[in-house]
Amino acid sequence: MRSPVRRYQFLVLGFTTLAAFALAGETGKIAGLVADETGQPLIQANVVVAGQALGAASDVNGYYVILGVPVGTCAVEASMVGYRSVTVTDVRVEPDRTARVDFRLSASAIELPGVTVRAEKPMVSKDVVSARYSVPAREIDFLPAEYLQGGMAVFSPGVARTESSYHVRGGRATEVDYRIDGVSVVDPLSGEFGIELSRSVADEVIFMPGGFSAEYGRAMSGVVNLITAHPKTEPSAAYRIRSEKPMPYYYDFGYTDQALQAHLPVTRGLRLFVNAGATTMDDWDPRLFRLPRKERADYSLYGKAVADLGPKLKFTGSAAAFRSQFDRYQSQWKYRLDDYRSDLRHGDLGSVSLSWLPEERFLGKIQVSRFYTDKTIGVREPGPVNIWKDFQFRDTSEYGLPVIDARNPWRVKWNRYWYFYTDGTYDQYRRTATEAWDSKLFATTQLTANHQLTAGAEAELYDVSSRWFRWPKSNGRFIDNYEFRPVEVGAYVQDKVEHEGLYADIGLRFDHFRPNATYKDDMLDPDSHATRRPAAPKSGLSPRLGASFRMTDWLFARANYGYYLQFPLFSALYDNTVHPMLFRSTFYRDSLLVVGNPDLKPERTQAYELGLQGEVTKDLLLTANLWRKDVFDLVGTRVVPSLPQAYVTYFNIDYAKLTGVEFIIELRRRWFNAKLSYTLAFARGTSSYANEAYYEFIQRGETVPAVEYTLDFDQRNRFFVQADATVPEKATGTKWLDAVLDSLGCHLLGYAGNGFPYSPPGGKGDPATWNTYTGPWRSNIDAVLTKPVKLGRVRIDLVAEVLNLLDIRDVLYVYPETGSPVSDGEQFYYFDFEFVRNDTSVTPQWFGNRNYDPGRDPNHDGYVSADEAQFAEYNRVVAYHKAKIDWVNNFGPPRRARLGFTVGF
Repeated sequence: MRSPVRRYQFLVLGFTTLAAFALAGETGKIAGLVADETGQPLIQANVVVAGQALGAASDVNGYYVILGVPVGTCAVEASMVGYRSVTVTDVRVEPDRTARVDFRLSASAIELPGVTVRAEKPMVSKDVVSARYSVPAREIDFLPAEYLQGGMAVFSPGVARTESSYHVRGGRATEVDYRIDGVSVVDPLSGEFGIELSRSVADEVIFMPGGFSAEYGRAMSGVVNLITAHPKTEPSAAYRIRSEKPMPYYYDFGYTDQALQAHLPVTRGLRLFVNAGATTMDDWDPRLFRLPRKERADYSLYGKAVADLGPKLKFTGSAAAFRSQFDRYQSQWKYRLDDYRSDLRHGDLGSVSLSWLPEERFLGKIQVSRFYTDKTIGVREPGPVNIWKDFQFRDTSEYGLPVIDARNPWRVKWNRYWYFYTDGTYDQYRRTATEAWDSKLFATTQLTANHQLTAGAEAELYDVSSRWFRWPKSNGRFIDNYEFRPVEVGAYVQDKVEHEGLYADIGLRFDHFRPNATYKDDMLDPDSHATRRPAAPKSGLSPRLGASFRMTDWLFARANYGYYLQFPLFSALYDNTVHPMLFRSTFYRDSLLVVGNPDLKPERTQAYELGLQGEVTKDLLLTANLWRKDVFDLVGTRVVPSLPQAYVTYFNIDYAKLTGVEFIIELRRRWFNAKLSYTLAFARGTSSYANEAYYEFIQRGETVPAVEYTLDFDQRNRFFVQADATVPEKATGTKWLDAVLDSLGCHLLGYAGNGFPYSPPGGKGDPATWNTYTGPWRSNIDAVLTKPVKLGRVRIDLVAEVLNLLDIRDVLYVYPETGSPVSDGEQFYYFDFEFVRNDTSVTPQWFGNRNYDPGRDPNHDGYVSADEAQFAEYNRVVAYHKAKIDWVNNFGPPRRARLGFTVGF
């Protein structure tokens, strides 16, 4: 039988020959009017982008448009015979947006030097039809590394950050798509990052928390797109380092981040950009103080080549490689950490594209990319964690069942008090791999001055595999091996409307998914000849509509409606579907097996947004967004009755209702910028994550109640603040003081918000009390100081970062019984241990007896009396229980400090 990948290869080949496919948000547009001093339009004025082979001529109305402009800042020049040329610098181009640049040219009978004007970014984003936030390269430079790509969403309104994930406007963590130059780098098996790059690679990071246009699929809550640097026409190089190593021990968690990059113009038409980065940490997930065995070592490599093949043709190729490996700490394993879990992930990304600009108002592009990622978890061989060598994992024959017994440091004999592992290893080994070939093309045309039409499509061919060993409570092991080749196809059409005072995006997207898998009606049926049904292909249409319109001379309103589809994680489709009967025959007495469901439907979201944005006074911008999301067909777990054993599988059974309002105040001045936002949000639904019903009810033998409750990541109130101040040049007039203060920058990032909800003692046993308690408020302020120094062509940027500037002790977890992070409320009393007096293995005992324990003989007279045994056991259990309280991990990290610099030319 022919492989599904081979069967669908014609799609990739076919797509690379068509001319109407999807743009992935890597370029923007510059448009405007060219007129003379009296306002009369100038025809055939020449408008060019400096340093780029891009330009246009104005039409009979003086209108011009330049498509496919790389993201970043540039200079735009307008010229015409008989007129003095004008150059506008610092024009900021953002993905999928229009940078408006108008020119007024003055007549000149003789040739005069051109006029240079500095562009100012307008306060009101008139053409933005939904909430959208961006961080340009100059701001990325001073952000702590934690905020790059996914982390930048932390300081955007509507985002709640738990300890391990980001939730955009009340959605699940897996509903956000992370992209690099428009290519998704999310592992479709797990929903985790497959590639992370050094911060110095980024030219801009765009975050869309909703209302994104039809070109974006595979996301319901948000899209984060990292736009990489464009190779420059002048040679340059830079080295960057940030480190906690120079700081005192209390401020040092062993963090060091380094990167080296270069822009290399090989020829006039060929330019290169290369970057290499490495990050090491002694404690990659900081808590109240540094804990053992939490080392991490990551590296990334990136390269991009841009070649001008002619005035109308451009080739772009890029490649990235990534490796991350780290150890984990878990308090239950604190006495056998070398037998606990470690993680290793590789990722690589390759992309080639060809852009074609046959005329000023038409742009076509072909892009083919390959994304690969693999992840291994298990118990590794002992050894240091470093950049140069990957973890080596133990052979699965060396794994053993985790054991909890009396061989603990306190020699507590009674199993009702045991907690720490004393023998065995972590009970899983798994290696997953995903390869995705993606083919995209697009065609966009500026039909008129008011309509830009884009049509596109893409095909993605996957190869996903998993090798999973588990050691349940019984002896033996369970192995789940599989490999599947699903296919995903998408297409869209979109009209971008731009009138004076009215802007709109009108789009329609089509998505089609083939899981290419079969399943049985009873997945645990041991009959190898039982009928297997092919999982049906799934398709759906997603209309997108957004509009922005002028209400007054200073106020714009916007409205947005979007329907979004997202196909489930591949792990929910394929895990344990190949050999589930092996689990039944060996381990069914221990627990129910969670079996994937290849016939899952896509999850669906209907989102609505209303917004107001206006420049109240000069340099002061106010924004308000009201949003609502109805989420259907969320994946959840339920029991399937079956003989002789039931099992658990995934269904499209859950839903969520999400509502919120955001208020943003933004101030922009030449030397001071500030942004303050407040979000009020409500997140309610029937489950917080896909496996919640399994862990909270099914494993306890309870029926899953169908009730709506406050979700685990509902953070009702959130405040965010960002402030940037830069000392103007020659501010004091004193030469030596100006040398110290000139361009000195201070940057603050802060937030405050409710703690997350939790249920009262007993967990989620009573639906009426689910998540009715709220943890303590959380807050944090980070500060960064920057000072540029110029030595000829060499520029040095000195940097000092202080994370958690006020040394706030954020409480991350509390014990439901007490609401405290340091006590679970359990009390022990001396008389509770009277049962010890009747245990002949404990008392009475004499010296020389095999059961004699000197720890139970405080007066060392060689005889353990009943009173001594009872008192000793009481003290041991109290000490054992005190060690169980994981108070260190219940607090956030303390103040940390880093020093560093960037040197380049």
